Amino acid sequence: MPIRSQRALASGKVEQQAEPVCVAFASGHPALITSFLQQFVKDIACSHPLYVVSEFLPPFGAWIPWHPRRTFTDNLALLRSELRGKKIRAAAVLLQPKAPYRRMRLLGLLVARHRVLVYNENLHHFTLHPRSWPTIGRHLLWRAGELVRYELNPGGRIYTWAWRFRRPERLRRPLATGLANLNGLLIRIVKRFQFPKKPVSLSAPPPFGISVVIPTRNGRHLLARLLPELQRELAPYPNEILLIDNGSDDATADAFPCAAVFFEPLSFAQAANAGLQRARYRFTLLLNNDMQLQPNFFPPLLDAFDAIPQLFCATAQIFFPTGQRRQETGKAVTPTDLAETDFPIRCLEPLPGENLSWVLYGSGGCSLYDTAKLRALGGFDEAFHPAYVEDLDLGFRAWRQGWPTVFCARSQVLHHHQTTTSRYFKPDELELALERNYLLFVARAVSSPKVFWRLWKRAICRLTLRAIAEHGPSLLTLEQARQAVLWLRRPPAPVLDEANILALCSGEVAVFPGRPPQSRPRILIVSPYLPFPLSHGGAVRIYKLLQQTVSDFDVVLLSFTEQLEPPPQELLSLCAEVTLVRRRGSHFKRSTPLPDAIEEFNSPAMHAAVQLSCRKWAPALVQLEFTWMAQYERDCAPAKTILVEHDVTFDLYRQLAETQGDWEVRRQFRRWLEYEPRVWRQVDCVVVMSEQDRQKVAPFARVEVIPNGVDLDRFRPSDQPPEPGRLLFIGSFAHLPNLLALDFFLREVWPRLPQVKLHVIAGSDWELHLQRQQPRITLPLNLPGVEIEGFVHDVRPAYRRAAVVVAPLVASAGTNIKVLEALAMGKALVSTPAGVHGLELTPGRDFLLANDGVQFAEAVDKLLISPGARRQIELAARSTVERLYGWDIIAGRQKQLYESLIG
Repeated sequence: MPIRSQRALASGKVEQQAEPVCVAFASGHPALITSFLQQFVKDIACSHPLYVVSEFLPPFGAWIPWHPRRTFTDNLALLRSELRGKKIRAAAVLLQPKAPYRRMRLLGLLVARHRVLVYNENLHHFTLHPRSWPTIGRHLLWRAGELVRYELNPGGRIYTWAWRFRRPERLRRPLATGLANLNGLLIRIVKRFQFPKKPVSLSAPPPFGISVVIPTRNGRHLLARLLPELQRELAPYPNEILLIDNGSDDATADAFPCAAVFFEPLSFAQAANAGLQRARYRFTLLLNNDMQLQPNFFPPLLDAFDAIPQLFCATAQIFFPTGQRRQETGKAVTPTDLAETDFPIRCLEPLPGENLSWVLYGSGGCSLYDTAKLRALGGFDEAFHPAYVEDLDLGFRAWRQGWPTVFCARSQVLHHHQTTTSRYFKPDELELALERNYLLFVARAVSSPKVFWRLWKRAICRLTLRAIAEHGPSLLTLEQARQAVLWLRRPPAPVLDEANILALCSGEVAVFPGRPPQSRPRILIVSPYLPFPLSHGGAVRIYKLLQQTVSDFDVVLLSFTEQLEPPPQELLSLCAEVTLVRRRGSHFKRSTPLPDAIEEFNSPAMHAAVQLSCRKWAPALVQLEFTWMAQYERDCAPAKTILVEHDVTFDLYRQLAETQGDWEVRRQFRRWLEYEPRVWRQVDCVVVMSEQDRQKVAPFARVEVIPNGVDLDRFRPSDQPPEPGRLLFIGSFAHLPNLLALDFFLREVWPRLPQVKLHVIAGSDWELHLQRQQPRITLPLNLPGVEIEGFVHDVRPAYRRAAVVVAPLVASAGTNIKVLEALAMGKALVSTPAGVHGLELTPGRDFLLANDGVQFAEAVDKLLISPGARRQIELAARSTVERLYGWDIIAGRQKQLYESLIG
């Protein structure tokens, strides 16, 4: 026996034989990955398992994810965990220029060392071994030659700068870009140390009424059409019409003696301010002379000021005549999905049913302002000359004071778009004004150094790209930006976070009115998912309790959604308002002290939406559904808060760590163990699903048990006989415990059950969720007799066809609504202890309990061959859920909790 083995045996530590594997580091562009992997396998003729480290799922091989936003240390720890007990026989790294994977390549060199094959973009390779130094040297010489050839030919930096120096006029654009960026850096430094001005103070509001300010220049014929309609709409209110005759030569003043005449043309901001100085009433409508008011124009705008505290501006919806392109809608936002050369502001088409959504600013042509707030801000900034962006600047300055602007879809105008400004300025002059004024806005209105730098960099990059394409106004704007540091002003301290403002007004948030509210206590529900359709247990619970709650409380729903579209009518008929926040998913995971799910649901737009919804509705309680939403507790003040723990998440991850033990699960368990008890202390009450969960929370916070339930009228036993030998498993593949449960069943139970069928309902996008869990879980779904189905709107037919329902969970927290549905349908259930976690059920009477694969198979077989025994369990199960788990009983317990917290 070798000395090394004898020492290991003497010490009691016998080394286990390591499994040989091959590892490829896919550190190149996706188009090359498949060829790279195929070439690597061919070159080494490796019969060992292949592991692939890559950012995205590889075409073949076991996947080890690479997280670009995590630290090198975290990625290294994950790789070593996945390869524990394995020995790397060969590894490959792809050296492709301009591929952002340098740290991945370093990782490959660190873990594989001299076993690494290094491939270039032509799939030629060499080994990192002293014997390969000649080949390595030739590769380095070839790479250096390629670099020199690239730099000395068109497209290379050396060639480009030499070409520019031979043509000095071509130095104009890069110098302008450099000076613009330098000014941006200087402004960023100034903003970091700049002391804000005193907060804006409001004077007493003027008397109720509407002052209409109409700047006009040679628009006599337009006014002749506008004013009769305007006077008709204004008739019910105290009002005045202020015409600002802005250098007209068409006898406007003679035709309309009420006009204030200015003989020299004013900018739009100057003309609007001239009207504002003369306004006598509480509200000021700024109106273009080429607008045509639609009937019932003012009531929706005035209702917005009644509904929303501290509202600054309500802007109308803009339509264009039939056959003309709708250039503006009134819903002005800063979208996040812009192309590099798109202007940062866009008008979006409103969604059907949308109303009073937050927007960045009101259109200067058809918006109703609070006169006192307008004056407190100093009106429009007259530095924006001759027009454009002044309304954006004004709206953003109001947002910073906590004064929002909303889009009133029900107040409508028809814009005949006579383009008054374009008659007096050339197109290039107007484009220059637009581009310059936007930079002016960023420099003057934004006080956060971080937000300023993000907006400034994007704006300069956009102008540079347009200047490269020979766009003259962009080049002139870059040159004017070299004095941008002189544009600075000292804004007052912001009340709302500027990043949150831009996120809220990005077009990713939409508000939909529902049933009219009554004079009752209000409950705001904040959810990570829309609770309809009933696609998972959490949605079922929220929706069913919502149906019961609306008989005693007004409910407002605030929810994330993947697609921004009108919410289901089932929700609008229950809620006073539904606000949707689009959450764009991403595979990026950062190295932070927080669990990944908390980071995934951390949204500046949601933070702002919660704050403003609490201000608007003044709820007595805010109910945060799922632990992920607990991070919004600080935005709910002064309302009391309830956190609904559908699962005690750290307990779930503890079970997963015990069953799986991989690095990622242990990492998440540590973070949840630190995070979850901390947020329990911050809320006024925690609601859990079972007594077992209550005991875990009780040391940290007030906790109440309000269990899950089932709709006893919808889920009823059927006289239809089941199909012999048919089993049913329901569990969304988006939830890892469901995948682990099915993996356990197919490997440990299924081989012991001949001549049976298994129907699996896996939920929406089940293939995608299954891919994301590779190589952690690989389900053998192609086994004979296994049927898999995605999301099903109505699962009752599946229950009726099943002879036995299985719940083979190996890890679980909270309680399983699908188990309650099965029992309410009068179905015999076989479950592991985790499957019935937290439910007051009696094994042997309400269901059959199994602790391992053998017991599980025996229990299923017993129920299939003994209809009498199965019938006894079915009757007992239905009786138990009728006694304990009807939603009306559970809703009563929730109502008692609400009343105790409200007082």
